[in-house]
Amino acid sequence: MKFITALRGKKQKSKNVVIPDIKCFSPKEGDLLAGREPAAIARELVAAGAPVLSVVTEECNFRGSKLLLRQIASLGVPVLRKDFLRTKDEIRETKELGASAVLLMYSCLDDFTLRELYNEAKFVGLDVLVETHTEEELQKAVLLGAELVGVNNRDISILEKDDGTVSLTERLAAMKPEVCFLVSESGIQSPADVRRAIDSGADAALVGTALLKAEDTSAFYRKLCRSVRVKLCGMMSVSNIQACSQADILGFVVDYPVNVPWNISSSMAKKLLCEVPVGCESCIVTGGSPEKVIALAEELNPDYIQLHHNESMEQTKCIVSALSQTGIRVIRSISCSEQKRREQFGTASLNKLSEIFAEMGVAELLVDSRSAENAAASREDTPIRIFQELKKCSPIPVMLAGGITPGNISKVIAESGADRIDVMTGIEKSPGVKSHIAADELFNQIGG
Repeated sequence: MKFITALRGKKQKSKNVVIPDIKCFSPKEGDLLAGREPAAIARELVAAGAPVLSVVTEECNFRGSKLLLRQIASLGVPVLRKDFLRTKDEIRETKELGASAVLLMYSCLDDFTLRELYNEAKFVGLDVLVETHTEEELQKAVLLGAELVGVNNRDISILEKDDGTVSLTERLAAMKPEVCFLVSESGIQSPADVRRAIDSGADAALVGTALLKAEDTSAFYRKLCRSVRVKLCGMMSVSNIQACSQADILGFVVDYPVNVPWNISSSMAKKLLCEVPVGCESCIVTGGSPEKVIALAEELNPDYIQLHHNESMEQTKCIVSALSQTGIRVIRSISCSEQKRREQFGTASLNKLSEIFAEMGVAELLVDSRSAENAAASREDTPIRIFQELKKCSPIPVMLAGGITPGNISKVIAESGADRIDVMTGIEKSPGVKSHIAADELFNQIGG
């Protein structure tokens, strides 16, 4: 099967297409194998669902080899060869080694040579990933007629030692024609980065270093491929965290104003936050006065603070303003009750509230059937109608929570259109005790 055919086929089935990049060494990060065999890693990734693979064969800086390409090409999926190729002989050699596609970079080749190598690759039956790093290079790739185009978020001319991010893809993706299959390359560290790239217009993301540095390469690959972001809440122990390690965000209910089974102290939260795995973000769910919330946030320094009590509009604004200086993002819960919204915020209008909170700097909104009034409830219905109404008008992302379980998550996502999900009691054996089996089943249901 052709490389691009495999990618397009995967794209029809899954929003987030991720190409694993097998490389032995990174000039920026150092050794990536930690004693493992790269071919064995590639085999695991194919088993995890990778439709294609990329292999770095450059020897001097990345410690790859032609033998490695031949080994990985035998695994049965189309393979891209990445190297600094400059001659037609190397293109023909790539075909003989079993690759299905080859990388050609505008940053390393003049226009005439790249076109010559491109034509030779097409002649011998190779797909070509034409890599760009600037607007000018992307325009050249389009004029060349390249069907497969890459945006390298980092500068390959300095061996990707810079700190480029997916923001470059976000800037350039709007320029690509509909016929191009666009791949975002390098600087992709997390599922959030993959989603940013795809949401900006990329068709796939190529991930190497972050994938190879993950504790569980296969599990992290499946996580990168999920189009739905999952927050699992109510962490109370290290065993909870271990059971929920596939989550994108782990939530901790800390010093909550109402007596709930999941409440932990700030000292306990500080210990547990140290156990949050790499690639997973943290969220403190709390409420109360701005002074209390701000102090708690500054003490614990999570990725998010979720305001889930009776904070008014002004109190929310005060908290968001203070935390914006620290980089801590704020999630604002929105009541399903019109009366409650009117009492708390001065208006029940979801449209007005979303506009106000967006202008204020709130990172995202949460629709949850669990509120300050029923915070200790064991199970609630999923508020799909309110969620859809808010999501339709909100200029910022909206997360859905309440009554979501492994048994209904697929149906909830299909009916609601949610791409951000929050689950707490739906994976518990009892309040505060997470089930590893239930968590695994939850992710199996959504393809992660």
